[in-house]
Amino acid sequence: MMKKFLLVAMSTACALSLVGCGTSTSNEEAPKTKQETKSEKITTYPAKTVNNIEMQIKKIETTENGKGDKNIVQLTMDFKNESGTKYGVGGNDFILKSGSKTYNAKADANNIGTEIAPDKTVTGTVSFEVPKSIKTGAFSYQPVTFGKEKPKVLATWEVTVPNNK
Repeated sequence: MMKKFLLVAMSTACALSLVGCGTSTSNEEAPKTKQETKSEKITTYPAKTVNNIEMQIKKIETTENGKGDKNIVQLTMDFKNESGTKYGVGGNDFILKSGSKTYNAKADANNIGTEIAPDKTVTGTVSFEVPKSIKTGAFSYQPVTFGKEKPKVLATWEVTVPNNK
């Protein structure tokens, strides 16, 4: 009889300690999630539609160039073709303006350069090499034109350049 009572008491103690551990683990995980949210400040940029192509900045990253004197700012974008025909988009169609200076896409970077089929979405990047002092700018879609026609800015996003990783 005493053995049964001892077994029941130990079983109850084990069950209660497991329930207690389960509750404390949940409480410990909740603050971590809140801390991660604070440290990962994600900026969202509005989608803009030009010539039935929806363009949206998904991510902006900054790294230092090989010499250490400038930053390379890389913008990752989604392009969704909502038209019935193919549409070409390339890195040279974008500029970054900060203050009175205008920067063209970095020529030797792996910039987007593709034709988007109707009703398809592609992801690509556009990179710029800029002075380390640049923290904000106007990132614009200004498609390359041929002949005497002057290029026109068709969409602009005000962007914040993140710190180097």
